[in-house]
Amino acid sequence: MLVAALVGLAAPAGAQDTLLASSAAIELRQMCEADRATLWGADLCGPLIVVDPATRQAWATQPDQDGTFRFSGSGWSGALPASVPVANSTVAWDGVRWIMVMAPLPEDATERRVLIAHEAWHRAQDSLGLTARGADNAHLETERGRLLMRLEFRALATAMRSRSAPRRRAARDAMFFRNMRLAEFLNAPYAEASLDRNEGLASYTGVRLGAGSGAAADLYAARTLDRYDRHDALARSYAYASGPAYGLLLDENRPTWRGALGEASPGDLLNVAVRPDPYSPETFIRLAARYGGDAIAAEERTRAQERAVVVAAFRAQYGAGPRLVLNVARMQMEFDPEQVTPIDGLGSVYRTLTVRDAWGELRATEGALISSDFTQIVVANPGPDGLSGPGWALSARPGLYVLPPDQTGARSIVEAP
Repeated sequence: MLVAALVGLAAPAGAQDTLLASSAAIELRQMCEADRATLWGADLCGPLIVVDPATRQAWATQPDQDGTFRFSGSGWSGALPASVPVANSTVAWDGVRWIMVMAPLPEDATERRVLIAHEAWHRAQDSLGLTARGADNAHLETERGRLLMRLEFRALATAMRSRSAPRRRAARDAMFFRNMRLAEFLNAPYAEASLDRNEGLASYTGVRLGAGSGAAADLYAARTLDRYDRHDALARSYAYASGPAYGLLLDENRPTWRGALGEASPGDLLNVAVRPDPYSPETFIRLAARYGGDAIAAEERTRAQERAVVVAAFRAQYGAGPRLVLNVARMQMEFDPEQVTPIDGLGSVYRTLTVRDAWGELRATEGALISSDFTQIVVANPGPDGLSGPGWALSARPGLYVLPPDQTGARSIVEAP
């Protein structure tokens, strides 16, 4: 299964995009040469392809085997086939594993380097024994889970802006809030470790290689945590913010941590390294006050009330009533991680989603649900033919047809007899 995150869908600017793509390729090589495979014990460089998601026009650092791309002065250009997912991700196409990023690339050189290094790590992660695994952080949609995550973010941001004893104290505070959260939610240790080891490590690598060293990297990590403080989709995206801070703090407290990961997460290792205070109600009250806990709690209380209405509607829409249920076999998916809502016990609603599987291609612009175990996709209110509904359409391969609804209102797609 390829999980691809769609972010930033603005149209490119022609020659300017080509210039930025060429700059990105040079910057990737410079980062790899400076790193000399020391960070992860592997060369993170590889073929780079920059794609406009609207037109599928692409610029690449090498030609494709079929000769679709043509040399254009600084690289190879052409139209990417419709079957290839477009995303900030790693994509296998034409017998090659590509580092893929979407146009327009950031004009800011630091932002561009961080993005490229992030995706370059994803290309290498399987070879590092850190294969991505799916998990549903539904607890981070709850009022309590978000409160504890935001307190952790603020403590981590304080650590990134501090030195010596204040830095160590803030790191301990962050792990105190993390330990509370993992203790209060049964599936949280596994679910958070899954995202920490995937997007968290990628984000750390992006900042470590792309944002400079020392104070520059710390400041970049702190500002990222600030941006995510009130983020609406923490369940799918929190590790983009916490990952760099975890890694940079581990670089100081346990420099050999990357080789000691095993099945642990960076947060697990940092927790051992900084030794936070044991839990007590009094300690929580004191530490929460240090990071504006009362204001966060008030904000999250209001959000939870508003969210309850949304979640109830999603349960009615995807858990019962007229719907099409598609079984997952070899899913390729494109989505926006900023628009994912976990529904406890049901799965996650993806506001925008494109999925390709054995049955064809599904495009949803107004929501689709993927079950918690990633075995089914559900879309609501199919029309008479079962192949489209409000905000979605299924392009089914020939030889398939949609069954009538069962007793629960669910329809499915099968091979024609």
